[in-house]
Amino acid sequence: MITIMAAPRGRQQRGRSTDFPSDKAIRAGLLLHPGEPVRKAYEDLVTETGISGAEVIRQALMEMHQRHRQARSNQSKLKEAG
Repeated sequence: MITIMAAPRGRQQRGRSTDFPSDKAIRAGLLLHPGEPVRKAYEDLVTETGISGAEVIRQALMEMHQRHRQARSNQSKLKEAG
């Protein structure tokens, strides 16, 4: 019997996490278990903002992407200055 173990949370799975066909939709699976702080944050945002759960996740991804690009830009500026 072959047992396939999942990657630790937050780690990319080699060969699966970096291949995104541009012509196909991406389904991002996300389980939010009871008691997880992120679940409470998700529930609060959906309830209080009145937007869908999918839109909460989309906006969170865009904000994280923007911060990531800004951090990369700042790092490259520091390298150029140094």
